Amino acid sequence: MSTRTASALRALILHGLLMLLLLLLGTGLSLLISMGLSAPAVNDDRQLLLATALAFTIIPGPLVWALWLWIRKKLLNSEPTEAAIWSLQGSAVYLIALVISSTAVLQLLGSLIGGGASQGWQDQVGLVLGWGAIGLWQFKMLTTPKYVPSELPHLAVTLGNAYALVLAGYSLVVALRTALELVFVPQAILVGQGPLPRLLGAVIWVLGASILWLWHWKMLQVQKLRDIFASFVVMLLGVALAALTALLAAAATLNIIIPLPWDFTAMGERFASFGPLAISALLTGAIFWMYHHGQLAGRSPLVTRVSRQIISGISLAMLASGLGMVVNALLASISSPLNTDTAPAVLRTGIALVLVGTVFWVKYFQPGARVEPESRRVYLVLFFGVSAVVALVALLIVGYRVFEMLVGAASPALNMLDYIRAPLGWLLATVGVSAYHFALWKSDREKLTPLEPEARRRLILVAPQGSEQLLSALQLTEGLEVRWIVSSHPPLPEEWGDELTNRLLEALATHSGSLLAVADEQGQFNFTPLA
Repeated sequence: MSTRTASALRALILHGLLMLLLLLLGTGLSLLISMGLSAPAVNDDRQLLLATALAFTIIPGPLVWALWLWIRKKLLNSEPTEAAIWSLQGSAVYLIALVISSTAVLQLLGSLIGGGASQGWQDQVGLVLGWGAIGLWQFKMLTTPKYVPSELPHLAVTLGNAYALVLAGYSLVVALRTALELVFVPQAILVGQGPLPRLLGAVIWVLGASILWLWHWKMLQVQKLRDIFASFVVMLLGVALAALTALLAAAATLNIIIPLPWDFTAMGERFASFGPLAISALLTGAIFWMYHHGQLAGRSPLVTRVSRQIISGISLAMLASGLGMVVNALLASISSPLNTDTAPAVLRTGIALVLVGTVFWVKYFQPGARVEPESRRVYLVLFFGVSAVVALVALLIVGYRVFEMLVGAASPALNMLDYIRAPLGWLLATVGVSAYHFALWKSDREKLTPLEPEARRRLILVAPQGSEQLLSALQLTEGLEVRWIVSSHPPLPEEWGDELTNRLLEALATHSGSLLAVADEQGQFNFTPLA
């Protein structure tokens, strides 16, 4: 075993042990604080909890301190692998402590407003103080200048921002749903907690989650991070997840207002059933989607392109699902007169999915527009993989039900068409959508074939740690193979990133062959042509 491997394995064991001890300490502190705030009582359960709290506090506490004193000496001159392990361990503990303490404080504040905090508030206070102390200590160690990990230095704040974003979105949906039910469906909130305390409790969650998100996004400057991981987290949660929520909610809203059958009483029942939730999710998803879509403007073009393809894939999945449901409804209407109630509901849902999916698929995929074939090759390959799985499952279900009818295991009251219409609809929709994309993939392949034999240029970049933004920008250059060799110079300032990228791109434009680029401490490059 090499020295580097042994060092990485030792770091993994030590940081894993530190993480386990911190989790035990957080549990012990929260139990001890909650028991200290509770009324004194002597029973077997309380004695068991007290013994657990003391064991989880007194034993892990000194061990955490002693282990940290040993680990922090290693962090001053850590290898990249050790620094990455430290960042992963610290970020995991910080995220766990943040989730537990933040949800506890919001539950406590919400219950105080709702008048339900007479019992159990001690447990919430214990969770807030115990896990809050663990989270604050871990955050301080991760941000102390001499202990900041050289690899993945912003992982903790990026994950914290992601959690706060999801919590804020969920809380806003609940608050808007409660407000809409209070106005339009008052009978839905007559049972249980009163309407005003319930609404105020939901507002507390929105405010608390928003403050937590703003602290990460603005104060800790996650908004200014441009590394590929932070950009993809913003894209996946702020854009893709918000878009998925908004599109599904838009389809649910259309499902309410499509007049199938033409019965205003039925429309009112559908609105009372899921209308407030659909509208709340639609508004929340649209707000988050539009805001974070604007935040992608200054980031890598790769992130922007992937976000468009993900939204296109979501829209296409909705379109295919809607087509399958439309086929299902049409088959149901002709297979049996007993389906007269089911067919309109399925058809209404299918039409809503088709409408929403078609509009946004056309907008983001832009069929017929001139697009570089290389930019959507991965998208098409992934689409064919998912389509193959869906088609195979649907085909197996159709085959199973056909053979079940033939051998006489199914009910005699069922007819063949009615028994296979649901999986058959999925199968036909998947095959139809795949046929178009197969033709598109074949056309792109023909365009790419003449380009593949051409020799690729190489760029060997010698630059210090922290040059990931520069590297990710270069990797987007078509026909360029980039190799990064880490130098011993101190990291270059992040604000130099765009200027350094432009210098490299200018050098590549003036040299037709491969290059060796060596960066010095002042951000200047020495270029050497390669054979």
